Amino acid sequence: MYKNKNCVVTGGSGFIGQHLVKKLLDDGANVYVIDNFSFGARKKDIDRRAAVIESDVRNWKGFEKLPTARYDYLFHFAAPSSIVIFNKEPEECRGITVNGFLNALRFCEERNTRLVYPSSGKVYLGIEPPYSENAALNYDALDNYAKAKFEIERLQTERGEKTSILGLRIFAGYGPGEEHKNKSASVPYLFCKKMLKGEPPVIFGDGNQIRDFVYIDDVTDAILVLGERAREPIMNIGYGKTASFNELVETINRVLGTQIEPTRVDKPASYAEKTLADTMLLEKYYTPKFPLEEGLKLTIAHLKNSAAF
Repeated sequence: MYKNKNCVVTGGSGFIGQHLVKKLLDDGANVYVIDNFSFGARKKDIDRRAAVIESDVRNWKGFEKLPTARYDYLFHFAAPSSIVIFNKEPEECRGITVNGFLNALRFCEERNTRLVYPSSGKVYLGIEPPYSENAALNYDALDNYAKAKFEIERLQTERGEKTSILGLRIFAGYGPGEEHKNKSASVPYLFCKKMLKGEPPVIFGDGNQIRDFVYIDDVTDAILVLGERAREPIMNIGYGKTASFNELVETINRVLGTQIEPTRVDKPASYAEKTLADTMLLEKYYTPKFPLEEGLKLTIAHLKNSAAF
């Protein structure tokens, strides 16, 4: 799909960014990465075939360092991806999210480049699942992370007529490549890592809370298909089915052949009990392929063969 296309990926060292860069290169694209490596990942985490510009996306000069060329796509994935990070530095994180997006938007408007960026499934907080793209959002129920994503969706609505923009409400992605995220890594990844060591995972409350867990290859494959084909402004990316945290532990135990019991602690305030994407629109273009158990097996195999374990 992307053979000989010129593609910019901001945040190319991040969890989704690393996988996206590699898939684009494997597809024959020319890939240019803009990244300042501020969230723990390193330059060596990016596929060596990509050209890398070390710069903060809030700094327009980084975009000016790109070679003179016609750019077909900008995949803007340079932003904090977790409420854990947002809670530590809310103003810094909001600035990166919003001001970085404004620079990405300016770049695409000036060059007639298609902009693809991640919003989040968390913008649906406060309403009942399954979540469809046309649901009325409840801004007052959102946490700081989700509010920043809501704000860039609003900017898309205000300026979307000037260029081609696709916002992706990505649900609970997980899989190999989360080493640099530490405590902000996904729940499946953290549980796999602990249980591989024979340690109990930590569950908030009774463990009956449910999530729409979606494996990283489904996330990135959907991004690429939707980036080329979808003309809707906003799309969900989820698996379209849920699993509870208790089921997650049971599945990992089954894969490992263990019987590790979780440690249970009190839930934090404003804790989300349910997430579930309505994938009807997504499945016009892409059907997720990795059920939870298969994704966990791949994650565990990666951990066993990496320095993360």
